[in-house]
Amino acid sequence: MSEGGTRGDDAAAHDEELKEPSASEVRAALERILASRCFQQAGRASDFLHFVVEQTLAGDGQRLKGYTIGVEVFGRPADFDAQSDALVRVEAGRLRRRLVEYYASEGNADPVKITLPRGTYATEFQYASSAEQAVSVPTPTAAIEQHPQPRRHAVLILCALLVGAVGVIAWQYASLRKAEHAVAALAQPQRTEWPRIVVVPFENLSADPSLDAFAASMTEEVMLRLDRLDLFVVASRASWYGPSETVSLDTAAAGGYVLTGSVRGTGTNARIAARLIEAETGAQLWTFAYDAPIALDRLPELQQRIAHDVVAIAAPYGPIFEAELARARRSEHAPKLSDCNAAYHEYRRRVTPAGYSETLACLRAVSVRQPDFAPVWSSLAMLYVDEYSSSFGRTGDEALDSARRATERALALDAGDFLANLALTRVQFFNGNPAFRESIDRTIAMRPNSAQAFAQGGFLSVVTGDSARGLALTEESRALTKTPLGFYHLTYAASHLRDGRFDDALTSALAVDGQNWVFAQAVLAAAAAHSERLDIARSAVRRIRELYPEFEAEALENFERWHFDPAFYDALVTGLRAAGLTLEEPSVATRGVVY
Repeated sequence: MSEGGTRGDDAAAHDEELKEPSASEVRAALERILASRCFQQAGRASDFLHFVVEQTLAGDGQRLKGYTIGVEVFGRPADFDAQSDALVRVEAGRLRRRLVEYYASEGNADPVKITLPRGTYATEFQYASSAEQAVSVPTPTAAIEQHPQPRRHAVLILCALLVGAVGVIAWQYASLRKAEHAVAALAQPQRTEWPRIVVVPFENLSADPSLDAFAASMTEEVMLRLDRLDLFVVASRASWYGPSETVSLDTAAAGGYVLTGSVRGTGTNARIAARLIEAETGAQLWTFAYDAPIALDRLPELQQRIAHDVVAIAAPYGPIFEAELARARRSEHAPKLSDCNAAYHEYRRRVTPAGYSETLACLRAVSVRQPDFAPVWSSLAMLYVDEYSSSFGRTGDEALDSARRATERALALDAGDFLANLALTRVQFFNGNPAFRESIDRTIAMRPNSAQAFAQGGFLSVVTGDSARGLALTEESRALTKTPLGFYHLTYAASHLRDGRFDDALTSALAVDGQNWVFAQAVLAAAAAHSERLDIARSAVRRIRELYPEFEAEALENFERWHFDPAFYDALVTGLRAAGLTLEEPSVATRGVVY
C-alpha cells in the first residue's frame, strides 16, 4: 500500500475514534449494563444510571442537578436540599465504582462505554478503543465453557476479603492489568489510597444447587456493605480447586486483602464460612463460621446478619486495622494516607501527645504531596478537633479554627467525603450549633456500617442530655466493631453519672482504661467520689494533675465549651470537687478544652 493510502487509513481511524456513538448504540450499551451481574441487585444504581443516560441523550445532561435526581430518581420530597443531604453525591460515587467493576469484568469487550465523570451528573459516551477491545476478558460463563480447568480471574486492587470455605478451596484471578487500566481511565486515583480488598464470590461447596442463589446474594450483601467504608472494593470471579492443585496469588498485583467465603449443607441447613487473607504474606487474619437453618422467608434477615458480622473486619481495631497499622510502621518514607489513618486510630486508642504528633506529621507530609485530595484535609480536621479537645500543642481557639478551615477545604473538594462530614459534626458541636444533631444523622446515613459514626453520635448525644438515643447509637457502634474500645464504656459511664447511678458509672468508668485521657479520668474521679470510693477517686485526681497541671484552673471554662447537659455537668463537677479538686470559676480568657 502506498504511503498516501496508509495516511488515509490512519486519518479514517482517527475520525472513527472522534465519532460519538448513536443514541441507539448508547441505549444498547445501557441495556447490557443493567442486565449484568454488577447491576442486577443494585436498584438505586440502575435507576440512577438509566435516568442520567436518558437525560443526557435528550440534551439535558449539563442541566442535571442533585435536586432533580433526588426528587425524580430517589423519591425525595419537593423540599429536598441536595446541599445538606448527601444522598445523591454518595449514590453517584457508588455508581462510578460499579461502572469500574463492570468494565473491568463483564463489560470489558463492550464496543460502547458509558461513564459518569466526577464533578457532573451528565454521562459521557464513547467507543472503546481498538487496544481495549483486543484485551478482552471472557465472561465467567465463557471462561468455563472454553477452559474446563480453572483459570485466573479478575483481581483489581487493594484491601481484599477472601471468603474461605470449609473444605478444599483455592482462588484464581484474570485480567489484573485490564482492571487497573479501567480504574485509571475512570479517573478515581484517590480511591487507591484506601486499603484494597478483593471479594471473591461465596462458593456453594455442597451438592445442593438451591444454595447457589444464597451464595450469590451473600456476596452481593457483603459487597454493598463494604462499599460504604474506606476501602477500595474489588469484585472478582473465582473457581475452586481440587486438593492436589495449588494456586499462587500475584501479591504485588493484588495488594491488600482477599475475602473468600463458602456455603455448604442442604436446602434446610447450611454452614456459611468466611476468611480474610493478607495478600502479601498469605497470612490468615480472621475466620468466621455460621451455622443456620435456611428458611426462605428469613433469608434476607439471615444474609444481613452474616454480612454485618463479616464487614466488621474493616472496623477500627479489627483485623484489617491491625494489619494496616503494622504495615504503616514499616513505611518510614513517603507515607500514604492509609498509613496516617492507621496511626490516627492507634493514637485514639492510646491518647498520647506522641501519637498525636506522629499522626500530625504524617498527614502534613501527605498534604504537601496531595493538596487537592479531600480525605487528607478531613483527616487533618479530625486531628485538629482532637487537639482542641485534648489541649495538645495549642490553645483551644487556634486549634478549632484550624479544624474549621480544614473541614471547609475538604468539603469544598468533596462534599460527600465521610470524614469531612464527621469532622463537621464535631466542629458544629463545639461551636454550640444545634445542627450537629442533624449532622450525626447524616454521617450515619452516609456510612451505616461505620462504628465511628455511631460512636461519635452516641457520645455527643449522651453528654448533651439525650441518653436514650446516645446509648442506642453506642450499642450499634459496639455491634459494628470486632474490638470494642474504652470509648464505648465512657459513654455508658457518662450516662450513668448523669442519671445518678453512681455505682454503675464507676463500673463503666473503670472499664475505660483511659490512663492518658483526661476526660476519662475526670469521669472516673467523679463516679468514684459519688460512690464513696475515695481511694479510686484520689488515684484518678493524681493522674489528672499529671496529665493536665492547669486542670483545676481551666476545667469549668473548658466544660462550658462542651455544652454539657445540666444534669451531667452538675454530677461531674460535684463529683470532682468531692474527689478533692479545687475547680476555679471561669475567667474571661479562653484556653484549651479537656476531652
